[in-house]
Amino acid sequence: MKKEDIVNRLALSLLDKKQSKQTVEEVFAIIKEGLLRDGKVTISNFGTFKLVRTKAAVRHNPKTLERVNVPAKTKVRFKSSPSITD
Repeated sequence: MKKEDIVNRLALSLLDKKQSKQTVEEVFAIIKEGLLRDGKVTISNFGTFKLVRTKAAVRHNPKTLERVNVPAKTKVRFKSSPSITD
């Protein structure tokens, strides 16, 4: 499912397409803001988004066996709530 699919589905049930797109964009902005501020966003009965910092590492290119430096990164992890599959 893509963001556009969410917008279209929301437009069918509640709003017109322009308003639903703005609503979806605002929800994503709120999640991003919460991650940057607190490092974690929990949505009851859905799941938790969490910022995770990975360490810098040296990896190998499997084709050439050349060493590659991979910098440290901050990634977003999502853990779904057990009730999401009910």
